[in-house]
Amino acid sequence: MNVSARTDVDQDVFLMFSVVDENLSWYLMDNIQKCLDPKEVNEDDPDFEESNLMHAIELCQHRAVAWHLFGMGNEVDIHSAFFHGNTLLDRGHRTDTLRSFPRDLCHGSDGPESSGEVAPDLPTGMQAFYTVQSCDSETVSTATSGVVRNFYLAAEKVLWNYAPSGKDLTKNASLTETDSASEVFFGRSHGRIGGKYWKVTYKEYTDSTFTNPKPKTPETGHLGILGPVLRAEEGDIIKVSFMNKADRNYSIEPHGLHYDEHFKGSSYDDGVNKPGSHVGPGKNFIYTWQVLDGPSPSDPPCIPYLYYSATDPPRDTNSGLVGPLLVCKKGTLGPNGIQKGVDKEFFLLLSVMDENLSWYLDDNIHKFGKNQELEEDEVFEESNKMHAVNGYMYGNLPGLEMCAGDRVVWYTFGLGTEADIHGVYFEGNTFQRQSTTRDTVSLFPHTAAAVSMHPKAPGVFEVSCRTTDHYSAGMRHRYHVDMCPDKKVKHADMKPTRIVKYFISAEEIEWDYSPERVWELEKHHASPEDSPGSIFVEKGEGRIGSRYKKVVYREYTDDTFRVQKKQQPNQQHLGIMGPIIRGEVGEQILITFKNKASRPYSITAHGVRARGSHLPVSPGHILVLTWDLLESSGPGPSDPNCITYAYYSTVDFIKDLYSGLLGPLVVCRPGTLNMGEGSDRQRTDVEREFALLFMVYDENKSWYLDDNIRTYLNVDPGTYEGDEGFEESNLMHSINGRLYGNLHGLVMTQGQKVDWYLLGMGNEVDMHTVHFHAETFTYKTDRVHRADVFDLFPGTFQTVEMVAGNPGTWLLHCHVTDHIHAGMEATFTIESVYQTFNMLISGE
Repeated sequence: MNVSARTDVDQDVFLMFSVVDENLSWYLMDNIQKCLDPKEVNEDDPDFEESNLMHAIELCQHRAVAWHLFGMGNEVDIHSAFFHGNTLLDRGHRTDTLRSFPRDLCHGSDGPESSGEVAPDLPTGMQAFYTVQSCDSETVSTATSGVVRNFYLAAEKVLWNYAPSGKDLTKNASLTETDSASEVFFGRSHGRIGGKYWKVTYKEYTDSTFTNPKPKTPETGHLGILGPVLRAEEGDIIKVSFMNKADRNYSIEPHGLHYDEHFKGSSYDDGVNKPGSHVGPGKNFIYTWQVLDGPSPSDPPCIPYLYYSATDPPRDTNSGLVGPLLVCKKGTLGPNGIQKGVDKEFFLLLSVMDENLSWYLDDNIHKFGKNQELEEDEVFEESNKMHAVNGYMYGNLPGLEMCAGDRVVWYTFGLGTEADIHGVYFEGNTFQRQSTTRDTVSLFPHTAAAVSMHPKAPGVFEVSCRTTDHYSAGMRHRYHVDMCPDKKVKHADMKPTRIVKYFISAEEIEWDYSPERVWELEKHHASPEDSPGSIFVEKGEGRIGSRYKKVVYREYTDDTFRVQKKQQPNQQHLGIMGPIIRGEVGEQILITFKNKASRPYSITAHGVRARGSHLPVSPGHILVLTWDLLESSGPGPSDPNCITYAYYSTVDFIKDLYSGLLGPLVVCRPGTLNMGEGSDRQRTDVEREFALLFMVYDENKSWYLDDNIRTYLNVDPGTYEGDEGFEESNLMHSINGRLYGNLHGLVMTQGQKVDWYLLGMGNEVDMHTVHFHAETFTYKTDRVHRADVFDLFPGTFQTVEMVAGNPGTWLLHCHVTDHIHAGMEATFTIESVYQTFNMLISGE
């Protein structure tokens, strides 16, 4: 921390968040030898004592502070830095939580009101404290000008059912069907608990007597396990009368609000008594919170936060104590406390509820399980990790109903651990966020996002997490858009301005993730036998190697599917991906799809209105389907001229994806594309376009695993039992299906405008911090941001814009440590203007 050299802030604070893995240090052996001899440590040495003192960061009240957060490290380095008791601006938007990832830089600014802590990871001690002092002789008033809003909340123990229907409603199948993904969580054999658990939830009452619960309404039926929605406007005071009707100490801690030490819901040893941090059973406490900071001018009218019990945050929240909080601009809420100008509000908490960390695990074992000794059994532990939305799984979340034409706001929340990377996908409709158009929003622990949707066509659509493990584990539900008599909706059908034809096949090929090993061996200074990359690309006993049978999308010239379209030099970089499918708003894309593979597949896209996309196409059959590029599919007001989506097969979303079926879809503003046909159609506003998919292909989940075992290991897959090393060797950390610098074709000329279409898909490990060496780019929200790293997560699609500046061949890679070692690296080349000119003269 230091006094800032800038004129717009008084102090700069720099924080690095990293799980420092000393196992990877050059000095591991030195440290072992040194630290195992306690005689070398003098506990009374002043320098030694000083080294163990964790000094607080000192700030001045109401003076501007710039916080600069950056991360380094590995897949576990997902940090949500929560600034207790204060808020700040992150790229112009109000928040109290900043995200940090490996090699990612994040900046926030604030004028702190009160002392607090920065706590991204409480259980492992990743906390820092900051003190706020009055540095001026004059006291600045923090008096509020709003109203006092009273709420009455109780903590009550309940018996919760994660799937009350007893069915996987997304498939209309039994949750305990043999070998189904849901049976892991809902089966009762071998001492497993099943889908019912004792939990504790926040319940709202009408007054301080806590005798009359507030009745549920159709508007609140979807909240599930969440507490009631607390709403307030900037300048208001929130008073929450809290009655603990449960059986142990609990509290309430809000995000985004200001409060005195007396009203803190969490406790740490700073010598100040905090009675609100541990309200005992049968006790009552009244919290007083101030809404000093409302939404910024760039924010929507209301911004979402969480409140939760923070007596022991991990155990309290996994036990069930969490709820939504809305902070709104003045004049936003009507007399009934509901937001004006909005027809429907929905609140979705996506979280892996870890019942192993619940206070009631023993109670649940005694009531539903069979043997307390199972607590450390891996299968038992996994069965208690409930991948839920508002406490429901596998389509059991009720109440997501709206009318076509409604103005809908979805408030989405994340909670949990580094496993809680969520890509929330709204099938069938796009939404607006920060003046951009998307259909997927990313969430992380203790973060929240508000998105606005205006559905116009009736239907039943899926809302789900695109993280593959979460999807299969039940984090998928349905929302209904109905035609309502009192709603006048402009007809969603349109006459397309142009019909653009593509002829796409699915066909099986042998794919080589690493045709050459020069890069890998030079990088590791190793021979093929002892290279760390050998586990992935060296064929041997129990190792398939770099070649696998896969299925890919490929383009043909016409509907006879006899002549495959020749790949142009500017398409070489696509690798395993299908062709870039391009279209403009107002057009209709007509796909003739032939399945030339050996099992059923489909082709469906994000962001468009699709007909026929989900239909499985049998081997040898052809299906003609349409994608309408409505206005809601196209770039938002602040987006670049073309935005990025993906298309893939959904017969079995996970297996189809890992088998290889995915391609980029680019939707542009009218007038952006030339009049070419199919993938030969190019943009007129940029000189180069490149699409990059960062994903760990999990070949263990491919349809062709047995074929690959049989072909490349020459053993019977029915009897082969692979070990953990075998499974690890099948995780291919690739860019467009290539490892260790084997992706080619990323060539441009100095001064050219280049658009990069970045795509992220996959699982919890698919946190990718995409770093372009020697160049920067811009990406757009409601503002233009410059960076050299962009964060990708499952379901993240983003166009970034670059002007190629520095001639040379430069590194392009994911900055997550494990991903670097596993080969998620490529290069891009910027040729100098003179070099390109000379090549043209020489005819090369």
